[in-house]
Amino acid sequence: MAAKGTLLYGESGGASSKDASAFISKLLHGVTVAHMHHLMVTGPGSYAKHEALGDLYEGLAGAADTLAEAFIGCTGQALAFAGGPFEMSADPVADVQKLYDYVETERKAMGTESHIQNEVDSVCTLLSSALYKLRRLA
Repeated sequence: MAAKGTLLYGESGGASSKDASAFISKLLHGVTVAHMHHLMVTGPGSYAKHEALGDLYEGLAGAADTLAEAFIGCTGQALAFAGGPFEMSADPVADVQKLYDYVETERKAMGTESHIQNEVDSVCTLLSSALYKLRRLA
């Protein structure tokens, strides 16, 4: 069996339940923000935005679930969620960009296992695809 925590970002793995819980919580808040924006878009380009945000919230919900389950399965650590701040701007592009930046900056919270980081990469792909659609197709 391969040793855990030997790939990508260091030897120790470094994943804590607290940090991983905060990371997953941020993704789940992102699902809610994308869904709210999806329901509120109006005006020119609103159909394309509506579709892009729909794809995002549906995909992000599944990606967050997959990531959480992989973390629990790999580390044996339970996640714990509590209430916290919920932020949403009037601009869906700004909110998606902010979440993308968070994921890229805080990805180490999920540890160093390559298969878990691959799931984080999938989240980044989902967010960057949404940004493309929101900026170029709407």
